[in-house]
Amino acid sequence: MMTRYYPRKYGRCRSGTGNTLLRLSVLSGTTVVQDPDDSMDFCFLGNDRLLIASHKLKLYSIEDMSRAPQLLACFLLPVPVAGIQCLLPMDDIAPSSQLRMQAQQEMWASDPANRLLSLVTFPLNLVFVISTRIFFDLPLSEGMEAGIHWKSWGPSNTRIFNHHSRCRIGVSGNRVLQSFPIDDTTEDSARNSSHRLHMMDFSPSAVERRQGLGRMITEPATIEVMSEGEKVTLTTSLPYVEVMSDRKFGVDELIEIWVDKDRIYLPKDTAYPHVFDPSINYLEVSEI
Repeated sequence: MMTRYYPRKYGRCRSGTGNTLLRLSVLSGTTVVQDPDDSMDFCFLGNDRLLIASHKLKLYSIEDMSRAPQLLACFLLPVPVAGIQCLLPMDDIAPSSQLRMQAQQEMWASDPANRLLSLVTFPLNLVFVISTRIFFDLPLSEGMEAGIHWKSWGPSNTRIFNHHSRCRIGVSGNRVLQSFPIDDTTEDSARNSSHRLHMMDFSPSAVERRQGLGRMITEPATIEVMSEGEKVTLTTSLPYVEVMSDRKFGVDELIEIWVDKDRIYLPKDTAYPHVFDPSINYLEVSEI
């Protein structure tokens, strides 16, 4: 593995695949989310589909730019959420981004029907890693706008992980790179523990051919959460291959995580552990 360091001052960006500004103009004046108080986010699935994420996942067709978006299906989540965030893949960073121009000459773009969507939910602090195949392969029929139950679409197409507030996540194609606390026996220990990077490859080729040196995860995993005063059991089984790094990071050392086909990008706090100041940082680039 080769690592390079770039001093950077950077800002956040928000984008999607396709002509984002043009597509957002189509949504103007159209009620996509019924409740204005809902915390929501969105992402584009290729050039013809838009996913609005709130307390439900609403899939829209935007193939015909002269018409308002058409609701294709509504996917119900297993637990109520008050807030949700879509984690954008590295290959969705806007072409004008200085990071993209400096850090990479060529970006890797995957098939939108064969990639991952990652959602972080609040206040339950869960990460949903979802195979986007479900949004393309599911035969659409009348009545699906009312809601497809979680048990019908979710468990076999998803992995759910606990998300601690200081964990960082990067997504690209079929890969997820996430920092996990080394000691997560309690909430307090997880909050103050050093972190370790876990690379999870959900690509069918990695799973079917057992490519790489990682550990194959095929058995279902169960997480218990308290939702509205009741204990809810969430079992998911999307298979993946996991590689865990031996390197440790301080709890506030990593500001973000980005990953693409060939590289890992780690914006880091140069002042850590003395003070946390995300405006003073450098970019560590490692080849996978």
